[in-house]
Amino acid sequence: MTLHVPAYAAQPSSRHAALLEEVHDTWRPVLMRSAQNEPLTEADLEPYRALARKRAASSFALRDVRTGFEVAHTTGLRECLSTIETGDGDEPIAFIAWGVRELPRVMGAVEGAYVAACSAAKSRTEARELLLDRLVTGKDARDTAASVGIELPSGYLVLLCRRRFHENDSALRRSALQGQLAAVPGLLWRTDPAVGGLLILLPVHMNVSVTRAVARDLTTAMVQALGQRLNIAEAHADKLDAVPAAVREAQQALTLVTAMPDAENRPYSTDELLVELAVARQPALRERLTGLLAPLQQGTDLRRTLEALFDCGLDRQRTTAALHIHRRSLTYRIQRIRELTGLDPSTAHGIQLLRAALTASRLPAASGAAHADPATGLQAAAASATGPLGN
Repeated sequence: MTLHVPAYAAQPSSRHAALLEEVHDTWRPVLMRSAQNEPLTEADLEPYRALARKRAASSFALRDVRTGFEVAHTTGLRECLSTIETGDGDEPIAFIAWGVRELPRVMGAVEGAYVAACSAAKSRTEARELLLDRLVTGKDARDTAASVGIELPSGYLVLLCRRRFHENDSALRRSALQGQLAAVPGLLWRTDPAVGGLLILLPVHMNVSVTRAVARDLTTAMVQALGQRLNIAEAHADKLDAVPAAVREAQQALTLVTAMPDAENRPYSTDELLVELAVARQPALRERLTGLLAPLQQGTDLRRTLEALFDCGLDRQRTTAALHIHRRSLTYRIQRIRELTGLDPSTAHGIQLLRAALTASRLPAASGAAHADPATGLQAAAASATGPLGN
């Protein structure tokens, strides 16, 4: 538990034994009922509710409670299965089937007790995170929304923001970011390790265009507050049960936009990402495009120069300023790029291939976007914003 769940590891060592004993208590009804293939009773579920109430009182975030639960139960299941005699093929199948049937009830009891404890203590941060989690995972969120005092909208605009700063950033920056997010009514957010940034849900009450304008203002304010460059992907869920699909769409778009060398301070429609989608979906094409850049390793800073040129919108004056070099030095480097690759950065054809090659080389090895199909009408957009200290 202390190895895999940071919130548990952060507890004093004197608490570790108590935490482990609580986990053992929750396993007793599991072992008893599963052996008899009987459903858990309400009394059996009470230790789980008590555990959730204790965690809420100790300010454990719900995701830490859930992760701790998953670690403990995975370990317990593995231990139980290891005790079954070889050859008893039906017994492990029956045990797993029982778990599939009953464990969702256990998590329901944990989440319900956790939300109730947070509401009673007027601690809404954790409950709001649970609301976001239920929306993102496609679960019924009405009771949770009521406990937090939020009226659910018809849909949400999903924003995924990848930050180029670290957890050790100043408290002033973090508080500025939180202040910007808290200023938007009904907004739900949390840090998202999957993208190394933030997951934001903006409520859509009437017109999604209005919400998109709010999103633009919000992202501009975030960039100004942080003084950092952000990559941001957007997708619209027109109804609540479409939120999980919208999150996946935004993840795909974010992967592509992060790889683009010339993402500007504007939104990108799906139609504008078709080239990136095609490149991401074809490993052989990605390999050939990446190979176009191999000769640039022969020249000092040639690839960095090419990336800076695209990042500055092909503006040579801005590029020289960004690289802190003289204009003649930039001209020489562009000439070397032309000689080594056979592609001229001053022509439309050369720009197109060099841009695609940079994008291909910056895509992750196993891109989630590789499975996106432009023919499905992916409704996602993405933007990249540069702040005053953007790199």
